[in-house]
Amino acid sequence: MTKLLCCEILRAEIDQLLRTKQNVEIHYLEAGLHADLKKMETSIKTALDEIGSNDDVLLGFGSMCHPELELISANYGVNVLAAKNCIEILLGDKLKELDAEGRTFYITSGWLENWRKIFIEQLKWDKIDARQNFGFYERIVLLDTGLIPLEDEAILEFFEYTEVPIEIVPVDLDNLKKLLFTYLK
Repeated sequence: MTKLLCCEILRAEIDQLLRTKQNVEIHYLEAGLHADLKKMETSIKTALDEIGSNDDVLLGFGSMCHPELELISANYGVNVLAAKNCIEILLGDKLKELDAEGRTFYITSGWLENWRKIFIEQLKWDKIDARQNFGFYERIVLLDTGLIPLEDEAILEFFEYTEVPIEIVPVDLDNLKKLLFTYLK
């Protein structure tokens, strides 16, 4: 049995793709752990200690989620997805295309559901911090896989927090599927 350890940001998408896979055991870690790298490292190692570690384990994180992810995966003998972050996991080469359009911050519907936990609770950003950190961006692209309903009120609240226009861009699950199914037979 293959075991997948990943961030809950892409839970809806991963659950959708793997709903018929009987030979995959999925373990999710809470969203936003990358805001506290020590906590993320501890959480990953604790989970790997619990579920076991060998080449039948796949870490569903991007290499930029934690600077030691490659080292952790090597030490535990597990695989890691070939992508930098959850946005690249979803978009693959399409990311370059969207990036060419301007200074863009990307979120998924999972990010939209968890932005308070990530930015306010974990990073401790107030409205001024948010404005300083998001002020660089010309837009926020919300990647919509169609699996989680996007509520206008939630989008408006995030816009009011960041003060950056939000564009909704429909995306498919093809790149995520390709990455996952490279490891999950």
